Amino acid sequence: MTFRLVPGQSLNENELSELMHVSRTPVHEAILMLKEESLVDVFPQSGSRVSGIDLETLNEGLFLRLQVEPVIISQTAGNLTKEQIVRLKENLEAQETAALQETYLDTFFKIDDEFHRMIYEFAKKARVWRAVRSVCSHYDRVRYLDAIDTKANIQIFVEEHKTIYSSLLSGEIVDFDFPKFYEGHLATYRKHFRQMLEKYPEYFNL
Repeated sequence: MTFRLVPGQSLNENELSELMHVSRTPVHEAILMLKEESLVDVFPQSGSRVSGIDLETLNEGLFLRLQVEPVIISQTAGNLTKEQIVRLKENLEAQETAALQETYLDTFFKIDDEFHRMIYEFAKKARVWRAVRSVCSHYDRVRYLDAIDTKANIQIFVEEHKTIYSSLLSGEIVDFDFPKFYEGHLATYRKHFRQMLEKYPEYFNL
């Protein structure tokens, strides 16, 4: 997900076991789980490797989030409890802190995911979130690669999350083109996608 192991790189279960100081069994099970998320390709009797980024899977992940999340936000807006408001506000504060750290990307994207996950939870759609996550692995990889490659200004994402928070708080999501805003929020990578394809062609399944 974070390109410490790049697409196409071979995975040796014995080496990974030694690196993480665990037996081979949990490593093997983890690789099979990653295969289910299309993050690892497993070839019988010849090993496994980090999968390339599949464009169809990438587009499916973005499509699903764009269809589902604006609806969930519109249904939840103006109906948050005090506790839920506090949790979202604390998450935004954590985002602000992460955006100032040198190792912000790993930390920030985890907090970012938690922000969106909570919205699904508050809308009583936790299982929908899990379903969405199951098809968004390649979308998330491209998002991460874009942030690394362009040295993205994470504060912009924080400000967009504040806009989402304000909409949830007030219920006023009809006062501007929220679907268009949300597409811009989720699909920032599109601005640099051709650049990524040209710079990292070996990372993609074309």
